[in-house]
Amino acid sequence: MSDPDDLAPIALRDNRLRGDRFTRPWTWRLTRFLRVLAVLELAKGLYHWALLLGLGPTPFPDGPLLQRIGAVFFAVADPVAAVGLWLGAAWGVVIWLCAASAQLMFSALSPHGALNIGVTPVWALAMAAYLALSLKAKREDG
Repeated sequence: MSDPDDLAPIALRDNRLRGDRFTRPWTWRLTRFLRVLAVLELAKGLYHWALLLGLGPTPFPDGPLLQRIGAVFFAVADPVAAVGLWLGAAWGVVIWLCAASAQLMFSALSPHGALNIGVTPVWALAMAAYLALSLKAKREDG
């Protein structure tokens, strides 16, 4: 059994994502991709906060139940995921993947077809791009 004092400290930032674009180009690309996702997640979170504050097309209490549940969930999950993605922390990626999966589920259940056409392919492509970039960055580590 290992001694609890021998455990590595919890880091706020993932040190594996350090490197410049010349020595570790795929890691650099992954870091930039996570930063772009962070900005998109923050914008999405602000949109859901606007819905909560009644700045949307319908007042928040009068909207459909699915829209209200989604707005509350994404108003919390998206900004938290954005911070984690910006820092390059593993927990940020996990929260983003959970939120993106939930977004795909809400899009499938939502009767609003116009939003689904734009949201579903973007998040599905983002998940695939993250997988590809993270696999290539992992190969750089050896």
